Amino acid sequence: MGKHEKFLFGLCKMREELFWDRNIDQTSSQIIIERAINFGDFDFIKEVQEQYGMEKFVHTLKNNRNLGKKVVNYWCLKLRIDRNDTQTFQNNRVWEPF
Repeated sequence: MGKHEKFLFGLCKMREELFWDRNIDQTSSQIIIERAINFGDFDFIKEVQEQYGMEKFVHTLKNNRNLGKKVVNYWCLKLRIDRNDTQTFQNNRVWEPF
């Protein structure tokens, strides 16, 4: 069992469904943090922050283009980050579904 697999399935009980489309051995910390921000509950996010550190969490929050605007806005307010410094709010999408 690899490092990510131990973390995801050993510490977190309900995380398997967040990675249904991925081979867990080939999942990067960036993807784990992205899924935690987009779909994770507060317990999972806390564990991800402890596992990978706040610096990596904030880096992913600022630089990942696959994050939802609502969750980015929430974490920017919580962590006192200007949301305009994130890729999510700099991204000019052609089609905005919501």
